[in-house]
Amino acid sequence: MKHSARTLSCGIAVVAVLGIGLSVVVAGPAQAAPSAPSWDDVRAAKADTAEAQSTVDELSARLQTLQDAADSAQVAELQAGQTYALASSQQQDAQATLDDLTAQSKRAERTADASAQQVAGLVVELSRTGGGDLSAAMLIDSRDSKDLLYRVGTMSHLSERSATVLAQAQADQNTVDAIAAQQSAATKALAKATDTTKAALAEANDTAASAQARVQREQDQQDEVLQQLAYLKGTSVATEAAYWTAQQAKRAEAQLASTTGGSGATAAAGTGTGSGGGAASSTPSTGGGTSTQPSTGGGTTGGTKPSTPTTPSKPSTPTTPSKPSTPTTPSKPSTPTTPTTPSKPSTPTTPTTPTAPSTPSKAAGAIAYARAQIGDAYQFGGAGPNTWDCSGLVMMAYSSQGIATGGHNVVWQYNYFKSIGRLVPMSQRQPGDILFYSYNGTVNEAYHDSIYTGNGMMVEAANPQRGVLERAIWTPGQLLPYVARPSGSL
Repeated sequence: MKHSARTLSCGIAVVAVLGIGLSVVVAGPAQAAPSAPSWDDVRAAKADTAEAQSTVDELSARLQTLQDAADSAQVAELQAGQTYALASSQQQDAQATLDDLTAQSKRAERTADASAQQVAGLVVELSRTGGGDLSAAMLIDSRDSKDLLYRVGTMSHLSERSATVLAQAQADQNTVDAIAAQQSAATKALAKATDTTKAALAEANDTAASAQARVQREQDQQDEVLQQLAYLKGTSVATEAAYWTAQQAKRAEAQLASTTGGSGATAAAGTGTGSGGGAASSTPSTGGGTSTQPSTGGGTTGGTKPSTPTTPSKPSTPTTPSKPSTPTTPSKPSTPTTPTTPSKPSTPTTPTTPTAPSTPSKAAGAIAYARAQIGDAYQFGGAGPNTWDCSGLVMMAYSSQGIATGGHNVVWQYNYFKSIGRLVPMSQRQPGDILFYSYNGTVNEAYHDSIYTGNGMMVEAANPQRGVLERAIWTPGQLLPYVARPSGSL
């Protein structure tokens, strides 16, 4: 039976399971994928065991190349999203500053009005008792309370009590004037922040929109490779996708172990019961640096706890199986044009104790919360209940456990956990820890975060094309060398 690429295409479903095919092309020439074996090549190879294994190896190498290209490509989109998140956070801070100044201004004006009334009463009192050159005419001729204070201030022979009343009224009016000046500056700052946020959102949406064609091409190619592997090995696409995810997770763990000197927690994903080993070493002020060379990725959108699937047996001299079935295609998250309003972040302070009791169950609860959102759409600035961005999902997952994360953007979250002493080396990672990605190894260039679920897996709000999913750690070479541990022992 002849198999065509058209009839064997299984669309987005396979890629949704696999977790590949992500975003736009980053600056620089793209790496060319190895030429794909044709279906004629695959069918011919199936008749010979050695040739079949050679073709399996060739297809696996192609799948890895496509994976690496997809993982590298998504960085630009996530960077644009973080730029928007940071701008939005700063806009909200500017709005909060203006709101606070407005409240201060109202209180100051009430105080100043009360002081001015005391001065007016003083004028009347002194005019009745022959208080020098004070007269009730001042109350009539003065344009406002400030003018009245000025006129009274030019008078001579004031008693000590009168001078005290006048001095207090003048101080209260000066406070009003000072706050008004701050309000003016804050209004300008808010306008500038708002313009910056709008521009950042437009750029993020443009980046996401331009990714669509590239994503579809990557998905189609990856889809066909999985179909060919399943045909050669006599398995199913789902089995090959699960096997690939497990291999990617193992590869990520191995790379992290080789670069950090530790293998991390080996407990089952999502248990959150590991102790995390010994005390963390001191945290570097810059957040440390890591290689920016993209490495491997992979993933799955499965909503249940991931497990390592049984490794498919290598092909012997197989008989020709029936054509692999085409998985059901799930709906793909749409690219948003209007962000949700993130909850207001606050500038991290430096408390001496964590914001919530440190219990491992809270890490497990945060993982469970994040997994419950798998399949939801991604939206720039999203923090639930049905749309998310990466830092919004992290923030709300731990907020569900009563734990603060420092705000709604990646950089603020890292700096917050640093400020409260809850960063630990990557080598001590355990389920529930927060992973941070940086393009150049510095905190200021951090662009993405996710929740580690153990055994090389993580749950994340990925990007507008793919939404929330659980997958193997992608591009471990771009992870900062410290993870945040919001709860549990250090």
